[in-house]
Amino acid sequence: MNPGDGNGKVYVGIPRERIYLTQFVDNRDAILARIHEMGLDCGYWQQEGHRVDRNRDGICKQFLNHKDKPEWLLMIDTDMEHPVDLAERLVRWKKPIVGGLYFHRGKTHDPFVFLNAPESPDEYERIGRQWAPMRDEVYDFLIRAGIPMRDGSVVVDGVDSHALLECDAVATGAFLLHRSVIEAIKPPWFEYIAGGNSEDLIFCAKAKEEYGFPVYCDLSTISGHYHWVAMGQAQFRMNYENRGINVTSYTKRTAAGWLSKFYNIPIEKAIADIEAGNAHLVGDYWKERFDSKQPSPSAERRFYASEKVGKLYIMELLHWNFTPVFNQLRQMLSHLRGVNVIEIGAGIGSVALQLIIQNSNVLAVEPNQMLRDFTDLRYQEMVRHTATQLGELSVVGEEWMRNVPDTSYQAAVSFDTFEHLTEKDLRLVIKHLARVLVWGGKLYYHANWYQQDLYPMHHNFSAIWPEILKENDFVPLSTTEAVKARAT
Repeated sequence: MNPGDGNGKVYVGIPRERIYLTQFVDNRDAILARIHEMGLDCGYWQQEGHRVDRNRDGICKQFLNHKDKPEWLLMIDTDMEHPVDLAERLVRWKKPIVGGLYFHRGKTHDPFVFLNAPESPDEYERIGRQWAPMRDEVYDFLIRAGIPMRDGSVVVDGVDSHALLECDAVATGAFLLHRSVIEAIKPPWFEYIAGGNSEDLIFCAKAKEEYGFPVYCDLSTISGHYHWVAMGQAQFRMNYENRGINVTSYTKRTAAGWLSKFYNIPIEKAIADIEAGNAHLVGDYWKERFDSKQPSPSAERRFYASEKVGKLYIMELLHWNFTPVFNQLRQMLSHLRGVNVIEIGAGIGSVALQLIIQNSNVLAVEPNQMLRDFTDLRYQEMVRHTATQLGELSVVGEEWMRNVPDTSYQAAVSFDTFEHLTEKDLRLVIKHLARVLVWGGKLYYHANWYQQDLYPMHHNFSAIWPEILKENDFVPLSTTEAVKARAT
């Protein structure tokens, strides 16, 4: 039987939670009343027990044995607020498996709609199945549909077919199954399997991969978890917009883990090294190396490219990139998504990794090989532990000026790097950035022209900086942003 060819009746199944909120009771009754008004009701079944997979399985049995042979099974969770017209909204698509959209109530608030991700070890080094939340697709739809930033359930009408998103798995808190699916799949339908995957994701994987049923999510039909108040898409959007920063931020213990792997030293020594470090190690070494004398431009370039300075910068930047000030700078970039970005002075990769988390493609320019290697270690660690969609990352040295085509990037970023360049090199870098940026492309920057007491290697080009921007067709929009625009 094809979806839509049956009697159209909807049977509601409820795997009961230990606590039954009065708000849900009212919501459930409104949903049942709406189905009754449509003339498609045949009752509901509530299954209670401490294992949700057994509860869902019991619901499927009751559904198959119902005298009216209902065409559709609608499962709704009791810890959520659902749209009153949930059943008819999901039925309208006439798909064998379709879920409403809702979100994790933990700190990420990620959407419960997934693609398969490469298998990966968990914290106990067990290899298991992984799922990548479809954050980009969900966020783009919410913004395009103009959904208000409010809590609880919400629906969107008048949207096109893009509201129906094909996926590999959805969660079953607001979930519609066609009778043909339950009849085809050999029971048990829902079952926990060792390795951390929940019964709903396992069911979707089995239905799609073993039985050939496609899986969909209706992005326009949104439920919200109760957490004193219902919550969901608003929290997801706030976390989505800051996810690049959140994922690439780190604790002292995380940083020590990177150092331990990079230098092959015990974690305890790495922690001690971090505690002994500071954010002006390179400035101290500059004073020692040049003894208050101004080195030649070539000596400066050799200094920054040296292994010793690379090692000092790893520690210094671990301190600097940890600060609230640095994270405030990164907030400027949280809107850069799905674009090509070139970064000058990538350091240990914090900005570049943020941007690829935001699904942008990044060319990270860093003259020091040791810093490039450390960035690669962080990238590999992130890929290993983060099931997500990523943009492309390339980490290169100064050869970028010879190799990057004209007008191939939409944005350029440089935080606290321009002050380290000689005047000749600064003018050359800005000239090439203007060349590789498209018209209307943005330059996001922060330059500390001062603090020569702590950072004697800083050049103060504050007086000529406006001139350098202007002669390369950059129009300042603020003290940290300029746009490549033709003079009018």
